[in-house]
Amino acid sequence: MDIDVRLADARDREALDQFYSREGLDFQALSSRGMNLPFGASRETMFIVAASNHTVLAALKLDIGDSKKLGKAGFIQHFEIEDELEGTDLGARMLAKTVEIVEQKGVRALDAVVDEKRVDVIQLYLDAGFEERRIEIYLRRDFRAKIF
Repeated sequence: MDIDVRLADARDREALDQFYSREGLDFQALSSRGMNLPFGASRETMFIVAASNHTVLAALKLDIGDSKKLGKAGFIQHFEIEDELEGTDLGARMLAKTVEIVEQKGVRALDAVVDEKRVDVIQLYLDAGFEERRIEIYLRRDFRAKIF
């Protein structure tokens, strides 16, 4: 199967919608929602896709914004790959294409947040040259459910 990894364009909207729907996500909400990144608001949003025969097989959302400390910075989220292709080199190819794009745009840093249970995904990022920073901790306070 010939799979093309590239920056998505307007012709990919329907295929992206179908792909994210298969993954249990709403592409319309992902693409229209203004992103507030750890370093501020997003100035530019794009999707990188892996496609074959007009079908999206993997996708990720890339937001680029300005960090006061770094300058231009990127943030990856909603990185999904069809289950049957998760054990292939497709994830590495997606990240390589993303790195190529952010380097062309003069981005100084590229971040991603991954659930600690996804050891396979963490390893994919580490293999692509990312470093584990652990500078954020997710905190929650639960309250007793109220009847009314």
